[in-house]
Amino acid sequence: MTRIIACGEIDISTSGQLYGGVLEVLRRQRPSRIEVDLAGVTFLDASGIRALLMSQTAAAEVGCRLTLIKPSRIAHRVLEIVGLLETFGLAVLPPLLPGPRRPHG
Repeated sequence: MTRIIACGEIDISTSGQLYGGVLEVLRRQRPSRIEVDLAGVTFLDASGIRALLMSQTAAAEVGCRLTLIKPSRIAHRVLEIVGLLETFGLAVLPPLLPGPRRPHG
């Protein structure tokens, strides 16, 4: 198993690096499984989603399973909105409960 840690913004200017990194791991290491850790992701746009989907497809083509782990709140929300949580093996999280109220004054 190989873990790739993604952090910061995954957008049009960085999504190619993520995809290229996955391809490099597939070529050099030939793992049976890749986990992409999204805990440090602060932004995820359509090009980032595309890079993740292309990475998953490339992995599957060589018999490797690519999953996402520990998505940041924003990454999880974006993947939820576009309906890709199950595609990447992620569960739907329950809504956050409101915090305790502070008295005014």
